[in-house]
Amino acid sequence: MKNALILLLACSLPAWAYTDEGRLPYTGQAGQLPLQVVTDFLGHRLGQDGRFEYATLKIEQQSRPEAFDHARISVVREGLLDDSVRANRWRFDVNRASDGRWRIDSVREDFACHRGRAGWGVQPCR
Repeated sequence: MKNALILLLACSLPAWAYTDEGRLPYTGQAGQLPLQVVTDFLGHRLGQDGRFEYATLKIEQQSRPEAFDHARISVVREGLLDDSVRANRWRFDVNRASDGRWRIDSVREDFACHRGRAGWGVQPCR
């Protein structure tokens, strides 16, 4: 019964429960670029002790040079060791705070599965 209750609670969590939204807003250190703030935020998910569990890491930053106070950053890991997950992606909205430091205001984590649904989804793969 206890295991069924835990499973029921896990299944009833909203999609954002799988993300790091509870850690937001996240403000970087003085002098950091938006990309540095994002990689600090992701921390161990990108690797530990010089080791990582993915074949490809793609990072894309979109911003306007003439109004450089906002950036959208996408981080995609592909070729994961997990046989159910083809890739996972984080999408960040990063804004310059009044003190000049960059702050992550929103993040969304998506998953691409080897089997089941097609495309990206917020629910983890099974």
